[in-house]
Amino acid sequence: MSTVLIIEDEINIRTMIKIALSVEGYTCLEASTVRDGIHIAISSLPDLIVLDLGLPDGDGQRILKRVRETSKVPILVLSARHSETDKVQLLMAGANDYVHKPFSVKELIARISVLLRDLTPIISEAKPLRQVAGLSIDINSNTVQAYGKKVLLTPKEFQLLDILTREPGVFVSQQRILRSIWGVHRSEDSHYVRILISHLRKKIQVATKPSFIIETAAGQGYRINCHPSE
Repeated sequence: MSTVLIIEDEINIRTMIKIALSVEGYTCLEASTVRDGIHIAISSLPDLIVLDLGLPDGDGQRILKRVRETSKVPILVLSARHSETDKVQLLMAGANDYVHKPFSVKELIARISVLLRDLTPIISEAKPLRQVAGLSIDINSNTVQAYGKKVLLTPKEFQLLDILTREPGVFVSQQRILRSIWGVHRSEDSHYVRILISHLRKKIQVATKPSFIIETAAGQGYRINCHPSE
């Protein structure tokens, strides 16, 4: 069964989550600080991380940033911050899902199950090396080169590029992108995809010029057109 790292400084909440996950058969690891969270996440390689942002020695976003430097492990954020801006920033920075405090334990378990079921297989299916329209994409190292020059992408931008370049020319729906990157299914979150597409277009098309085009089609989604002149 999967191992879940719970990073939460409030012992009552951490214990409640641990008991609920244990009943479902998950193995649980625990941390209550940024320092311990980073150490356990890197050394123990959990299958999923439940991350609280308000930790005694710093903001949990430090853990998110550090883990995303080397890992695609699903991260579900817990936070009392309710603003749309905070949520968008966290999801764009590498979180896969976001649950507001106070929360339902049943909902939390359901979201964890969805992330582990839908996200992890997609990651494992990816081919490690890919050549598309002047791009060299290394899935193992999360690096991209355009005609030999490195292109700097955020973790989410890289995941999106990975999805779109698996089958160049084939449309990928917004819902599939949402599920693959964030593990969510709510149609109202489609603006996250539009923001991410916009960022990726700017970075990739500047590097490759006209040879790499991300097309949008209503009702179909997005696709890579490697030969826009045709």
